[in-house]
Amino acid sequence: MNITHFKYLSDPIDDSELTLRVFKKNGDEIHDGLLVGKKSWYPVIGGIPRMLVGQSKNELLQRKKAFLGTYRNKFDKKIVNEWNAAIKDIKNQSEFEKHQQKTADSFAYEWKNIYQENNYEKNNFYHFLSPFVKEKDLKGKITIDIGCGSGRFTKWAALAGAKVAFGADLGDSVEVAYEMTKNYKNVGIVQADIYFMPFNKGINFAYSIGVLHHLPQPKQGFLNLIKMLNEKGKILIWVYSRRHNIRALYFYEPLRTVCRHIPKPVLFKLCYIPAFIVHLWNILCKSLKLKNMPFSYYENFSFNMKLNDSFDVLATPKSNYYFSEEIEEWFHEAKLKNINSFEHPEAGITCIGTNDGD
Repeated sequence: MNITHFKYLSDPIDDSELTLRVFKKNGDEIHDGLLVGKKSWYPVIGGIPRMLVGQSKNELLQRKKAFLGTYRNKFDKKIVNEWNAAIKDIKNQSEFEKHQQKTADSFAYEWKNIYQENNYEKNNFYHFLSPFVKEKDLKGKITIDIGCGSGRFTKWAALAGAKVAFGADLGDSVEVAYEMTKNYKNVGIVQADIYFMPFNKGINFAYSIGVLHHLPQPKQGFLNLIKMLNEKGKILIWVYSRRHNIRALYFYEPLRTVCRHIPKPVLFKLCYIPAFIVHLWNILCKSLKLKNMPFSYYENFSFNMKLNDSFDVLATPKSNYYFSEEIEEWFHEAKLKNINSFEHPEAGITCIGTNDGD
């Protein structure tokens, strides 16, 4: 990550300032290093600040123990001892933590093994932001893509001229996001938990597309995001709609309860069936010039995107569905102003609000 982007980060536990120690860099790009706060510390590994806490941090340190071996002589004794303790200590996760990790693992598998970039991502991005945010609205802003997955939408914020376009995700999908965006100097990818976001009050525009409804506590996750916004900063979310969404509620959800237990490589193969059916249906409707048919949203998407979404629907541990009135209540509870929501025909809700600065 570019050295100039670190000033927007703060300790996810107490919001205190962080000091950056650089171990390896290429010009202004920091490849390896360490962020040190008053009471905690966070490694920068492979260009990505790893800003996790609790059991998620312990599991990261276990997976990245080679980093400790490489830079052991640069760490304080206290940090070395804590890292070694994390490697040895595998605690039982709470149900909340298990849900978080299963969701992160599911999406990491999806973005690493299924997703392929396509020509419709820009339109897709602005579709989710519509009708409230246009491309010109992102220019010069500090933005963050919350639950960035592959980094596909982070990239389009960067290309819109964002001053800095951050992408944050809990799981190993940050590796995919980093590879997709590493050539954009105005992008920073951060590994972080929605419930403990490591950003100070410097964000002009935060957006979360298709993420919050998968959380164990969606509303609490949303409320935790407001502290990142600067005065007059905006936040936009897109979540599943309950209204007119019979297909999801009474078909996808019962099917998910079975499919989520299937090993991911096997489920991936099985997802070719619904993806192929939707693909053929789109071809048929297009040839007959039928409009506003079920799944018409996908008619211009590649087969891979349909495969990707099939896996998305069936592999994640849980999805929640909402009425727009419920989502607006979240925004009111967060004391946001200028709240507006829009229900999309394909059963999603876009809602936006502005921080009043108090």
